[in-house]
Amino acid sequence: MNCSEISSLLPAYIEGQLDAGRATEFDAHLKTCSSCLQELERQAQIDARVRDAVLSDPVDVTDIDRLVRENLSTEFHRSARQQFESVRRRWVAATAGIVAILVLLAVGYHTLFGRRLAGVYAAAAADHQLEIVQQEPRAWFTIPSQIEGLAQSQGVAPAVVETLASGTYHLDRGKLCWLDGRTFLHLGFSEGTRRFSLYLRPREAGVLPLQTRETEKARPIDSMNADTEHVAAFQTSKLAAIAVTDQPGDAALQFARFASAKVQ
Repeated sequence: MNCSEISSLLPAYIEGQLDAGRATEFDAHLKTCSSCLQELERQAQIDARVRDAVLSDPVDVTDIDRLVRENLSTEFHRSARQQFESVRRRWVAATAGIVAILVLLAVGYHTLFGRRLAGVYAAAAADHQLEIVQQEPRAWFTIPSQIEGLAQSQGVAPAVVETLASGTYHLDRGKLCWLDGRTFLHLGFSEGTRRFSLYLRPREAGVLPLQTRETEKARPIDSMNADTEHVAAFQTSKLAAIAVTDQPGDAALQFARFASAKVQ
């Protein structure tokens, strides 16, 4: 493939619509063409920003509430009391489901059992849910050298990726994502059937609002729950890191301990 063909196929690649043969040719071209790789990264960032913007839009349930009330009223006047009770139960169940979805989208995992979940943690939890759990089609890099090159382009030392890939957790993939106004390197790991995300970027003031839960190598590790996702975060002298998984218990904390022990 040449650069012109890559450009025309870029949207299909990002959406995961290329067949295996063309996807292989596409990946092979990216290994030798830094300009096409940079364009892919740019498009991936735009894709992530659009998704985050959609998820962050405020949700107005006024029209839904009015529609529910109007339908309840219509059913009440149309049928006998017994029919109304049956319809009311169905509407209550449907409304509960709608409200649950709307609340999830509106708050973006921001409420945490009495503790407000920081925006960057909420964004990481939502990103993991969409891209790892629901497996939304995204342009991932799966070849270690490509992932290391992607890391280097974002100021994360390639040796960090290499070190993380040498442990208990298997490094499956890597891409860029947009969390709370900043670009992160998103690394996908597996341990058997369990899936984990690790988000990395160079350390800077204000990236992670850590509240220490424990320490690993004298580093504070924060942990919290975001609905079905579990989040743990830490910082090194050079990196900010967020670990996310939908696995129960302290799986996210264990993964963060592993990552913290591996990186400098």
